[in-house]
Amino acid sequence: MRSDFLETAEVAVADSFSLYHIAMGHTPDGAALREAARAGTIRLITPAVAFAVACSMRTCWDESCDRGHAHGTGFPVRKFQELGGVELVDLTPEETVTAGQLYAGSSDRRIVGAEVLAACHSALLATGRKAPLVSTVRAAYCYSGLTRTELKFGLELI
Repeated sequence: MRSDFLETAEVAVADSFSLYHIAMGHTPDGAALREAARAGTIRLITPAVAFAVACSMRTCWDESCDRGHAHGTGFPVRKFQELGGVELVDLTPEETVTAGQLYAGSSDRRIVGAEVLAACHSALLATGRKAPLVSTVRAAYCYSGLTRTELKFGLELI
């Protein structure tokens, strides 16, 4: 994550991977974003689909992680949302169709899965709100299928 990100961003879109990391305080950047969101210095938003995927994650997917993660991580993610850490955003029907079309393009390139569908929703939300998109290094593959689209979003990796 850029060192000035927390100082300059007012709103950011969290994808499913970053939302998991932020809610769990899993990495130093995730913990910093969690505290900033709780303090109100940054407003995190996420599509409802990304929230659902984050709640269903069984692990952080970080190969270098040595922390034990219990199943049922939906509780900390939901608790973070209930405490005002992240705002859930429903896309319009038109935006949902567009996100589905983005996913179809990704699947044509064999980039598939719930986390990829959530990434399509997150990228569309970030583009529409002109907000940076927060993700993780491990999740970067989710966006490789979107490189040939007209979506414009800055990706901040935590």
